[in-house]
Amino acid sequence: MKRLLAILVALVFLASGLIRIGVSGLMIGQAAEWWNFGGEAVEALADTRAFFGSAEVNLVGFSVPAYFAYIGAMGMVVSIGAIGALLRRSWGLGWLAAYTAMHAALFVNFWTVNPKLWLVLLAVAGIGVIRWGNSAKFTPRAMR
Repeated sequence: MKRLLAILVALVFLASGLIRIGVSGLMIGQAAEWWNFGGEAVEALADTRAFFGSAEVNLVGFSVPAYFAYIGAMGMVVSIGAIGALLRRSWGLGWLAAYTAMHAALFVNFWTVNPKLWLVLLAVAGIGVIRWGNSAKFTPRAMR
């Protein structure tokens, strides 16, 4: 049961990573005017531009496309970590921890805390669940 829970959490991490990769690509293209999907993409881009325009602090100096590239990089990191966790590799937890640090770094960069903080806390809890669930050695049923 522990392992099943770890697998489910790793699959959630993987899904979120793939979504981040896809959305970041969509938004970079939208910002560069390579395409115009309309609807929520337009709203999200406008909201992001408004946030950047009103941000008092942007330590790294992100532009809108660079920010979405960073989101894509976070997606790659969390996806690699999730795959490692599914394969029960210790490096998977390291990649997941790096993803969590990247997410937390956004709060530091903009000197702001917003409701997305719960995602960082949830990720930390998820890493704990994976560590716990992957801790037992796999024994095939026939050998139990």
